[in-house]
This record gives sequence, structure tokens and C-alpha cells, in this order.
Amino acid sequence: MKGIALFTTMALACTAHAAPTSEQANLALLTRQLNQMESTLQRAEAEASLAPDTRFRFDYPQAFDDLRTIRYGIHDYLAPSRTQPRNVTALSGLYRREARADE
Repeated sequence: MKGIALFTTMALACTAHAAPTSEQANLALLTRQLNQMESTLQRAEAEASLAPDTRFRFDYPQAFDDLRTIRYGIHDYLAPSRTQPRNVTALSGLYRREARADE
């Protein structure tokens, strides 16, 4: 997860210029891989809901939010809408949460 956080920070900190073709191809590949990760995460979430007796659970909503943040960062880099600086959104990196009785 630290690698994803580092990548996101680097992707979001890039200047707003057109990416070279090979870079665009690699970022397009990464976007497809993010889609696959999201699909895998959805399957894992569905299977995890079958075992509610554990004390700690993976924080799926936070992981989905982080994937969305990475995807938007890549999109904003490839198709910048403005040339002004913007705030960088930090990833949480914390995906373990204690189960509540109502879950």
C-alpha cells in the first residue's frame, strides 16, 4: 500500500503538461489495472460479508476511495482542466477497522 501512496503522490504532483506517448500508454494501462483491482476488491468485499464473526475487518470503502483518488489523479494529469495549483488529496493507507455489533 505504501507503493500506491507513493505513486499517487508522484502522479498528483506532476506538472500540467501533455504526457509523452509512452507515458500515456503506461498510465492508460495503469487505469485498466485499477479497474481490475476495483473488481477484485468488490469480489473480496462480497466474500468478506459472509464471515461477520471477526473482530477486525478490511475497510473496503476507504480502499475504494483511494482507488478513485488515484484514478482521478491520473485523469487530471492526462487531461488537465486548469493550470493553477491544486490541493493534493492524501491516501489514508489504513484499511483495518474494528467490527461493530450492528454490522
